[in-house]
Amino acid sequence: MGTKINYLFIILAAVTEFVTVRAWSNCRDFTSFFHHSSINLNLQIESYVYGEKGTSLFLTRLFSNKFTVSFLDFLRFYLHFWDIRFGASWFSLIGYFGIFAGFYYIFSSKKRRLYHWGMLFLIALLPLIEIFIEPHVSLTAKSIYLWAPFSLFSLYGIYQFLTHGKKKKRLIIFLILAALSIWWIALLPYTMPRYCSK
Repeated sequence: MGTKINYLFIILAAVTEFVTVRAWSNCRDFTSFFHHSSINLNLQIESYVYGEKGTSLFLTRLFSNKFTVSFLDFLRFYLHFWDIRFGASWFSLIGYFGIFAGFYYIFSSKKRRLYHWGMLFLIALLPLIEIFIEPHVSLTAKSIYLWAPFSLFSLYGIYQFLTHGKKKKRLIIFLILAALSIWWIALLPYTMPRYCSK
């Protein structure tokens, strides 16, 4: 009986994540919020250099050189992808929770297998496609490489969450997150313009 309930909840989570990504169907592409650009990088460096009047040349060169600014710029774009506001809008709240539950159970497990490391590597690598390559493809295509792997990983995390620890408490947490996810779907039209280019 317990296993059937777990699978029912996994299906509920999958449907919630699918409905969330379907809400993006009118979206043509992601905004520049996620895309690294050498032009923007050069503009930032120029802005930093001109704003450093009166600062020592050593400090100006240290914090305004291309390598430092490029690394910080990349980090900023990469962290945008992991921001809860975007994650809740792209994967759903329950999906976003499942992704971090997956990370937690892999890192807390004493028996990490090769496929665990493969999943982590893939999940860490996928946002780089959007940041550096900036593919101009439909949101359906983006869903295949940028949503589906994360959603599968999320369902793995949810399954791990539901099958470890106090079952009743975890079911209540799951139901609260599912209800919040459904509420968040209703708010998507107001949060999507930050990430969606129509």
